[in-house]
Amino acid sequence: MLQAAPGWRLAVAVAVASLAFGARPAAADDPPFTIGSQPSWLLLGGVTTGGTVALGDRGAFVGGELSLARLRESSFAGIYADGYYDWGAHGTYATAGLELGHRYVGVDGGVALRFDNMTTDVGATARITVGLGVVGVYARYAHFWDAMTNEDVLQVGLVIKLPLWTRGP
Repeated sequence: MLQAAPGWRLAVAVAVASLAFGARPAAADDPPFTIGSQPSWLLLGGVTTGGTVALGDRGAFVGGELSLARLRESSFAGIYADGYYDWGAHGTYATAGLELGHRYVGVDGGVALRFDNMTTDVGATARITVGLGVVGVYARYAHFWDAMTNEDVLQVGLVIKLPLWTRGP
């Protein structure tokens, strides 16, 4: 029988211990590093103001807006609702619908309701917004079906929306 060198047993013991307690895949506490934006949900709320400038009763308006959007890279898609009082029409407007955007430009549209003089007009609306950060400048067109007067409304305004809730990856 062959006799092993005295250091051989020590080398085997070190190799077995290294395999048992040594290098293994790292388990980091943080998620892996990624480059680029991560998709997230945003709930935004704020104020809107502006003026009715053509086609309908001219006047100023002020109100509030709420939107829920999914942000991915430089684009967003979501839903919105707003309500405001217009002193020119002496009535309250409420609109709700879908919104889409990329970088600085957003569009939205949907249903519009106008409450004035104990009547309710139903119509459609569309808006284009150019924004930077929390501030946006927009133009909105609304058409009301079966309205006795002012069936078309064109407005320009300013909206300031702040994040109320975010949910990321």
